Amino acid sequence: MAKRPANNFKSRTFKSKVLILCEGLTEKNYFNAMKEDLGLPKTIAVNIIDCKGDVTDVLKNAKKDGFEKIFVVFDHDNFPKRGDVFKLASQKNANIIFSSICFESWYLFHFKNSTKEFASEEVLEKELKKCVGMENYEKNDFKHYSILKDKLTIAKSNAESIRLSVIANNYGVEIFNLNPYTNVDELVLFLENQRT
Repeated sequence: MAKRPANNFKSRTFKSKVLILCEGLTEKNYFNAMKEDLGLPKTIAVNIIDCKGDVTDVLKNAKKDGFEKIFVVFDHDNFPKRGDVFKLASQKNANIIFSSICFESWYLFHFKNSTKEFASEEVLEKELKKCVGMENYEKNDFKHYSILKDKLTIAKSNAESIRLSVIANNYGVEIFNLNPYTNVDELVLFLENQRT
């Protein structure tokens, strides 16, 4: 009689269900590429929502679907009601991953440690295109992660030091009014820690 394989069910560690709600395709493509590269479990989902609308229903439904941890990824983009998104996400215990002026700030921090403020996404993208490997940058391209991943350690360090500097130099200013700002590095660290 053949020996039954050992039952590893009891010793298996289940990861919590995580939902990353992104404002756009650029962010979704980036985090899906990272998820694949890191070999993250399927319990981590990346979806697109319109943060400029009402995120309350999306967050309510995500909780009903059993997601234990939710990240809402969105940009400043001169959107006047970004404070409301912060408030709603906070009420629903969602983690906010915010970039100012846009998600491409995170990309730029792979190359530069600068507190230079950008008035619009277009201006920032012109700056980004001056960086080696990003000359042909096009929004929503699924290759951004593979181009940038070798500089991830630099980006995390730059993002943290820029964030701390901008907060210290703008005491009392709400995060959603800071520029530049990103805490994408915090989500990246979280995902790196979810590797199986």
